[in-house]
Amino acid sequence: MTDKSPRNRRIILTVVAVLAATAILVPALGVLLTPGVLTEQQDNAMLTTTTTTPPPLTIKPLGLRPVNGAYVVRPGDCDPPPPTPPEAPLRICDIVKSAVYDLAPQVLTLQLTDVDSFLNPLTAKQIVQVTMTSESARAFADYTATHIDQQVAFVRAGIVVWAPKITEKIDGEVLQLSGEVTEDQAREIARMLKDES
Repeated sequence: MTDKSPRNRRIILTVVAVLAATAILVPALGVLLTPGVLTEQQDNAMLTTTTTTPPPLTIKPLGLRPVNGAYVVRPGDCDPPPPTPPEAPLRICDIVKSAVYDLAPQVLTLQLTDVDSFLNPLTAKQIVQVTMTSESARAFADYTATHIDQQVAFVRAGIVVWAPKITEKIDGEVLQLSGEVTEDQAREIARMLKDES
């Protein structure tokens, strides 16, 4: 009787293993073979949608004005201007107070989503990178397409932050502004474009 004891244990273990495997396999096969259960689960999964709301815009809109002329700064030219409505012309200085600009009424408002400054390793020049909403990018592309060889000013808080000449249609949500500016000036331009106080 002792000879059959290890054999009986192996038989019992085999039976228990088969029962355990059957307990796992039968419910899985039942779900897979039941018509409509899997497609119903898939349909329910497809009905569950999540909507993500874009992050709130924290940068105030940026005014864009055509440049009628730029002149050498004289004493008093860079005094803060009185509040001027967007539809009125404006005479203000640039950020480094090296020129005073005669500006036409505001033609466009750009909604920026991000602004950053960095050194371009290829050109060794400071870059100010501006990202706009897709709506602003489309409006800016339309404007630049019809105003090639004209100068435009980005205006913030009564200061010309940047005044590039349009050489071609500018497409895309990201602009890179570059020129002869120092790292500190590029940081200050980025700060002003973000409307930071």
